[in-house]
Amino acid sequence: MLKKTTILAFFTAVTLVTFAQPAIQLENFATGLSAPVDIVHAGDERLFVVERYGYIKIVQPDGSVNPVNFLDIHTQVESGYQEQGLLGLAFHPNYAENGYFFVHYNDLDGNTVIARFTVSTFDPDVADPTTELEVFTADQPFVNHNGGCLRFGHDGYLYIGLGDGGSAGDPGDRAQNPENKLGKMHRIDIDGGSPYAIPASNPFAIATDTLPEIWAIGYRNPWRFSFDKLTGNMWIGDVGQNLQEEVDVELAGDGGHNYGWRCYEGFEIFNDAGCDDDVSNYTMPILQYPHNFTTGGFSITGGYVYRGSLYPGMYGYYLCADYVSGNWWWVDADGPLPWSYERMDDVATDISVIGEDVNGELYCADLSTGKIYKIQDACGDFVIALTGTDYLCGTLDGAADLTITNGEAPFTIEWSNGAITEDITGLTAGNYTVTVTDNAGCERQKTVSINELPAFDVVVTVAGNTLTADNGTNWQWYLDGVLIEGATSSTYEATTSGDYYVVATDINNCTATSESVSLTVAINNIFINALKIYPNPANDELFIQSPIAGNINYDIDLINQLGEIVLQQKTNAELTKILLTTLTDGLYVVKLTANNTVYTQTIVLAR
Repeated sequence: MLKKTTILAFFTAVTLVTFAQPAIQLENFATGLSAPVDIVHAGDERLFVVERYGYIKIVQPDGSVNPVNFLDIHTQVESGYQEQGLLGLAFHPNYAENGYFFVHYNDLDGNTVIARFTVSTFDPDVADPTTELEVFTADQPFVNHNGGCLRFGHDGYLYIGLGDGGSAGDPGDRAQNPENKLGKMHRIDIDGGSPYAIPASNPFAIATDTLPEIWAIGYRNPWRFSFDKLTGNMWIGDVGQNLQEEVDVELAGDGGHNYGWRCYEGFEIFNDAGCDDDVSNYTMPILQYPHNFTTGGFSITGGYVYRGSLYPGMYGYYLCADYVSGNWWWVDADGPLPWSYERMDDVATDISVIGEDVNGELYCADLSTGKIYKIQDACGDFVIALTGTDYLCGTLDGAADLTITNGEAPFTIEWSNGAITEDITGLTAGNYTVTVTDNAGCERQKTVSINELPAFDVVVTVAGNTLTADNGTNWQWYLDGVLIEGATSSTYEATTSGDYYVVATDINNCTATSESVSLTVAINNIFINALKIYPNPANDELFIQSPIAGNINYDIDLINQLGEIVLQQKTNAELTKILLTTLTDGLYVVKLTANNTVYTQTIVLAR
């Protein structure tokens, strides 16, 4: 969960450039809450605020707080330590029909309980505390790192985030233990069984050495995670140890990842004992920030991708905050990869949760004061949009067109390639970023990708052993990924079985690569003892006369009495010299392959 402790050390950081994009400001929305740690909606205009001490309150659309608790379970919740308590809430996707909701809390022994409750039959603003059904539990060895978030994904399954069990440095190495529930993201089907079933698509559903509920492993303390309403992508804020805080992104439905803890803290090695040497087996964060007050912070509060309608300049940006430093970050979730992100300094401290209402508008809570704020964009409806024209080799240069909507004129425009006009042309393939500043000092930034399109396509057809390219002015053929020397015509007569493709160049010097075609060379004729070879018996040299007149490519194989090929050579000469100095005396067969015909000749090597 959160951590707000005395800072004992500071760490050097890379300086980030700060843009007012979006320009976050917080508007007072509701007061009177006590230690708020989660904000969710139930498919209607109400906000439900979870209080760590064991209560859930309803906040109406006008910011008023209902005097009666929606749920009161404080007598069964251990909240004596800051990271314990009633920590999370998720409403069933069919809540309007079944009235089910799920909570994440520490019981009086400090262990994790995921429980289902039902709303009262008589009052939609009050839950029935007698309807509790324990769904999922986990023993907690320490009082901290409980996780606490739970959310339903677009797939209808319940996701449960658990920390590594606490203390410091994950002393039990629980996060990397696939048979331990802690330090994991779990996914369960609460409609398919009692109390739940394992989704068949879980990455470890049938594994024998991993708990089947596990969706992903390697978390330290995923205090808050969310799903993008548009894409279904999962965004996770994982609280760090003493170096880095991180944001992880998991594309919709893409489970089975290992996010590294305790082997890695962010991108940094933390404790590599027993870890995999291949870093590619770990999924690294898309954003990390260091432990300091100026360019970083000390405890991340994961947020949401904004999908509301009130602030179009904020649309498509993931917002998260640091609980201690008050710095916030945005990530351009709708931008090209790798996602760009920037820091927003000193927005607000003590932010324990960022939540979303039914319309996609965002709110946050101050743990110490109990205030709920609405997250706004100070630059209002000032937005920019980019469209790109791809680069077409030799025919059409790429272009990027900028559209500015609203904002206060005049505007300052700066492109990453140095241009200062609205639209730019003459572009090759690549990413181009524009920053637009209006007269009020508001900045917007967007990136467009210009792709390189081939000016033509080249397709290979096969007739017998002949390969033919249908386009281009120059060609180079490849066999099994290796360039074929001298194979530079539009057709190629194959003498060897394998996978062939051609790289063609057109009159504008644009290139296109064909799809690979698999060819098994057909041999039409075999002539035994039909080669002109001398001397025979041979000593250290052997001369082979081509049986076919003209400049023909052919393969020569020398085969010993065991049927092994001991020498190979490609040539197109009418007379070819073969050196035999590395071979022992004995009987050999010379095999020459050309134009779908095989010629053989037996020779004797005697010195």
